[in-house]
Amino acid sequence: MKISLKWLQEYVDVKEFFTKPEELAETLTRAGLEVEEITNLAKDFNHVVIGHILEKDKHPNADKLSLCRVSTGDVVHQIVCGAQNHKAGDRVIVALPGAVLPGNFAIKKSAVRGVDSAGMLCSLKELGLAKESDGIEILPADAPIGKSYAEYGGYDDITFELKVTPNRADCLSHFGLAREVACLLSKELKTPKAEPKLGSNSSKKEIALEVKAFDLCPRYTARVIKGVKVGPSPEWLKHRLESVGMNSINNIVDVTNFVMMELGQPLHAFDAKFIGGGKVVVDRATAGEKFITLDGSEKTLTGEELTIRDTSHPMCLAGVIGGKNSGVTDATTEIFLESAYFVPMSARKTSRTHGVDSDSAYRFSRGVDPDGALRGLNRATALILEVAGGEAFADHHDFYPNPVKKNPITITVKTVSDRLGYEAIESQFVDYMKRLGCGVEKNGETFKVLPPTFRFDLEQDMDLVEEYARLNGYDHIPEALPGFTNPPAHHDKGFLLNKSVSELVRADGFQQAFNFAFVGSKGEKPFLGDVSALKAAGLNATAKEIRIMNPLNEEMDVMRSSLSFGLFKNLSTNFHYGNMMGRLFEIGSTFYTGDDGSYGENPRLGFALWGRNENLWNKSLDYPIVFELKATVETLLKNLNISSYTWVTPANKAEVPAFMHQGQFAQLLVEGKKVGFIGTLHPVILDDAKIRVPAAIGEFDLDQLYKGQPRPFRIQSVSKFQVVERDFAFVMPKTLKVGDVLKDIRKAAGALLVNVDVFDLYEGDKMEAGKKSVAIRLWLQDKNGTLQEEQISGVTTKVLESLKKNFDLSVR
Repeated sequence: MKISLKWLQEYVDVKEFFTKPEELAETLTRAGLEVEEITNLAKDFNHVVIGHILEKDKHPNADKLSLCRVSTGDVVHQIVCGAQNHKAGDRVIVALPGAVLPGNFAIKKSAVRGVDSAGMLCSLKELGLAKESDGIEILPADAPIGKSYAEYGGYDDITFELKVTPNRADCLSHFGLAREVACLLSKELKTPKAEPKLGSNSSKKEIALEVKAFDLCPRYTARVIKGVKVGPSPEWLKHRLESVGMNSINNIVDVTNFVMMELGQPLHAFDAKFIGGGKVVVDRATAGEKFITLDGSEKTLTGEELTIRDTSHPMCLAGVIGGKNSGVTDATTEIFLESAYFVPMSARKTSRTHGVDSDSAYRFSRGVDPDGALRGLNRATALILEVAGGEAFADHHDFYPNPVKKNPITITVKTVSDRLGYEAIESQFVDYMKRLGCGVEKNGETFKVLPPTFRFDLEQDMDLVEEYARLNGYDHIPEALPGFTNPPAHHDKGFLLNKSVSELVRADGFQQAFNFAFVGSKGEKPFLGDVSALKAAGLNATAKEIRIMNPLNEEMDVMRSSLSFGLFKNLSTNFHYGNMMGRLFEIGSTFYTGDDGSYGENPRLGFALWGRNENLWNKSLDYPIVFELKATVETLLKNLNISSYTWVTPANKAEVPAFMHQGQFAQLLVEGKKVGFIGTLHPVILDDAKIRVPAAIGEFDLDQLYKGQPRPFRIQSVSKFQVVERDFAFVMPKTLKVGDVLKDIRKAAGALLVNVDVFDLYEGDKMEAGKKSVAIRLWLQDKNGTLQEEQISGVTTKVLESLKKNFDLSVR
């Protein structure tokens, strides 16, 4: 929010800070209102002053140029000018050497057509104060010669860009901030006058009011003003609005904006002639009805919005934006001026639903003082009468059946001292509370503090403790180490396991992704397809989505059912941003609905791989990328000390998720229970997303993987006896899983087998159709002695006999 110090000066004395604004900024920042930027507008008009044209002659070398002698007080300057609308005796704006005009146009002494010129006579356009100018600006005859134009024109201002936290909506105005400054610096607060001169006619008789949705509109005030003349605003009003970055529209609208920026109370002016039926109704919208906003965009209402209506249609989305059918125009002569209090939830929801951000919605969404509605109405009425004329009707509307009341807070000074760690002073506490606008009653050692209605954030004793610390200065809180009387709490087991898994996977070349727990149902549902395939892989999933009641947008309207969709989006985004290869993993929760309607949360581990690492890929072995993922998962299982696992390919293709390749998919069984899956992404999915590299996805249930963790490792001494290797090559059908063969070898070989693995695979044209040659290496070792040939032969014989019996395999 932008604040003008000159405007602020009207309510609290801050003159001392015009030469040192940094000090006031520091005070506000320390009090919790961060000043993000300080702008000295006068610096834009350095060396720009008011001049008096003494003489105007023709340029000796150019017919269209004039040569002027211009006084700026003690000095007379010779200036060449190209404009034709000035004459001797005029007061003008002069940019002297050293001035820098908009567009980084530096003014310096120069020769123009052989004649020296020591400055420039300026138009408002050249100063950046107008879009168009007919010539140089001619000032009134009483403009003081030599005076800084910034000071004369009211541009000698300093603005603060404030970062107001959501709990301090009371500071979203100049008077609100003045109230805060007065509190911080013990200065007198000057309240703006709000005493309009009223006529004898009745606002209630002229236009009736009915508030139906009083739950969303606890207070509604309004007044009729007739005979107004809509036109340009006076300069003081334009300057005030421009100083905080607002454009002038017309005198009526400018007053409503002025009061909003002054008091923090948004207002709206309706053209009374367009209020059908002579009645204003405050009620919820009708579902499906259309509403055209002031900027001309059409909105279809849901029925949950609060609207200001006449007897037939909506005229305004309450607290958000006005309608095109009832706004003030140049032809308006009668207005219905509204100043109300709408509950924050209503304005915020309407603003988000329809994507309308306005200054009014910003304030109503955070909270407006309900007691300030009538004050804002009276202040705006007085100003409209001043700048637009007319008659303000008496007997204004003020619907306020249940006045908002704050509950008193009970607190002792000892509570303040105990919480802050230093002794709080009673007299200081009472002074601070009164400065905040609170009522204070003392009963023994206990104080009963009644906060003002504009301080929504003061609800309990700890809020008052914070106010004391804030006003007294946070630097008074002493630094002290905790006593360490109790031992530190143990880390959460799940956190430690997640940390360990993260380190293991990152060590394998993966980077960790962090995605939102909510996704778009329009994207996730088609991607996942039938969730029964996820359930078949051992993952909790239900077709019924868990919807967000108030989503930020349609891309975040449901809780995610799987990590795979989010990781696929990461994959797609990275690829289209030029990352042709990547390895990502995510540890996060997914959500499902139980059979009884309850909600469940399940921790998962997800993977996404795409592209090949050309430095590591063996091009002679053109294997699917999913095998890289398989190796990573098996490394993880080994580090978790899980040895009893196997990969299975479902016979029923319905158990393969819609986004997975039918022929390159496997489920993981750990100790007989399915815990997840890996697979290559479906070619159609990749083609639709225009991903031109191979990609794989995996997802696992961490609750199942963590069962029994951490599992103890058996520590064994290293055998001093030699390992014996034996290699075998088998010709087998391509459909036979090598994993099943290795499992059979481990079972048949017994305790002497240290390890078994595949070291070669051949499927060339010399092989019989439908066959493959697999070379397998066995590592044998006896920990108690040197292996004898009979032992080695016994093991190899058992292995070969078992393979012959179970798979009809023979050594090649």
